[in-house]
Amino acid sequence: MEDQPTTLWALEREGRVMTCAVTLVPYGIEITIARDGQAIVTRVFETGEEALAWAEKKRGDREAAGWKRPAGEDAGRSDR
Repeated sequence: MEDQPTTLWALEREGRVMTCAVTLVPYGIEITIARDGQAIVTRVFETGEEALAWAEKKRGDREAAGWKRPAGEDAGRSDR
């Protein structure tokens, strides 16, 4: 039985929304990046540490490309 996806972060730009969700699946930790609700990248990792590090790098890459956190939300980001 698969877990329900949990959103790690959400970003927006020019009326579009990009999200990153993590799901525990029988074969590992699955990360899915979607744009406007459509999956554009899905990767599976052996450990949660690897999965979260990859998701955080992708968030940073997208922010560097001009994507922003939704106004008034922390969108799952921790600024530590």
